[in-house]
Amino acid sequence: MIPNRKSQTPETTLKSLPDDVEVIVVNDDDCKGANWARNEGYKRVETEYVLFSDNDINWHPGAFKSLLQTLEEHPECSYSYGAYRMGDDLYCWEPFDPEQLKDHNYISTMSLIRAKDFPGFDENIKRFQDWDLWLTMLEQGKIGINCGEEIFDTKIREGITFGGSDPFEMAEIVKKKHL
Repeated sequence: MIPNRKSQTPETTLKSLPDDVEVIVVNDDDCKGANWARNEGYKRVETEYVLFSDNDINWHPGAFKSLLQTLEEHPECSYSYGAYRMGDDLYCWEPFDPEQLKDHNYISTMSLIRAKDFPGFDENIKRFQDWDLWLTMLEQGKIGINCGEEIFDTKIREGITFGGSDPFEMAEIVKKKHL
């Protein structure tokens, strides 16, 4: 499911997807936010798994297969994630550790989730939505697993990667909610 803002198109992501992937694109035309768009897209999901993708992600060949295989091999896990590259830096390469997750986020939104375990995104959270989701799931006894591969790359973006709202302040909102 790809949230799409008026000013951006999902072409980068769509071109990198395998042909056999069912895609739901939800436009955020009313400026209700990415979490609203993600939740609306989820309402249309009729599959066992759901994967949320931003509209500027370049998925690597085999990424979905790796995420799916990892989940199928680990039925105790509710989601699988992998590493990604932004510029020259590699992120989300750490193995799953609940205590580390409580301290800081190291899992991307672009993760494969068992649809039955997805609790929805909190539409009031504007930054660190993925961290909020993973902490919510952890509180419900649901855990993740790293697939051990680099699964996508993305660009550094002003307002999201840097120059946006105060990350410390936004992280404190998530911490107060969960810790």
